[in-house]
Amino acid sequence: MKKAFILCTFLCLNACVYAGEIDVWSGRREWVAGFSSYDIDYKDNVTKLVKTEQINEKSFKLNEIYTAFKGYSVLSDKTFEKQYYVREKVRANGNVVLSSASIPYEYKNNQTFDILGYVTIDGNKFALVPTNMDDFVVLFDVKTGKLYNKTGMIKNKHLVILDVDYVPSNADFRFEPVFITNIAQTKPNKGYDIKFDGVRMERMWFVYYDFADDDSGNFKEYSFPAKPALIGINGVKIKVLDVSEEKVDYMILDD
Repeated sequence: MKKAFILCTFLCLNACVYAGEIDVWSGRREWVAGFSSYDIDYKDNVTKLVKTEQINEKSFKLNEIYTAFKGYSVLSDKTFEKQYYVREKVRANGNVVLSSASIPYEYKNNQTFDILGYVTIDGNKFALVPTNMDDFVVLFDVKTGKLYNKTGMIKNKHLVILDVDYVPSNADFRFEPVFITNIAQTKPNKGYDIKFDGVRMERMWFVYYDFADDDSGNFKEYSFPAKPALIGINGVKIKVLDVSEEKVDYMILDD
C-alpha cells in the first residue's frame, strides 16, 4: 500500500513538471483577458474632401487706368478650383495629469489627437485617444467628453481595460471635437493672362498665355507700333495711353 502511494505521488510530481513546461497559465491568461476585452470600431482618420468650387478671378476693371511693368501682367481672367478638406480630431479642453500606480499620462490644453476608434461599455460609447506609450489609450465619453476612470491597452485589435484606477488632476477636464480644415487651390484651368514684354525694334510686345493650354506650354506673341493706340489681343480691346521700354499705361475697354 505504501509503495502504491509513493508511486502515485511520483506520477503527480511528473505531471506537474510537465505542465510547467507547456505553460498552461499562458492559455488561461488569454482566456481571462477575453472577458475584459471589447471590440474596437476603428476610425478612418483620412482627410476628406467636403467641397469643391470653381473660382473666377479678374485682375482688372473696365475703363480704369493701369500701369504694367515689363514682365508683369497687363490683365488676367482665370478660373481655378478650390478644394476644401476636413479632418476630425479631438482637442484637450484644459490641462490634466492622470496619476496612478503606473506611469502617469499628461494632456495639455489645446493639444489635438486623432480618435483611434470606439468601444461600447455598459451601453455607453467611448472614444479611444492615444497616450505617450504605444498601445495604451485613455477613454472618454463621446456625449460628454468626460474621461473614463480606467485606461486601456489595445491587444490583438481588441481593447483590454486595465484594472488600475487613475486620479485626474483636473476634474473638469474634457475632450471636445474639433475639425481641422485645409484649402487647396489648383492651377488655373480656364482663362488667359496677358503680360507686357517691353519694347523692341520700336514695337511694343505682349505675350498671351492660354491657361487651357498650360500643360503644353503654348503661348502667343503680339506686337504693335510703340505709341498710344487702340489695340486688340485675342478679342480684348486695350487702349494704350503711354508706352516705354520698361512700362505701359493703359485702359481695358472690352474683354
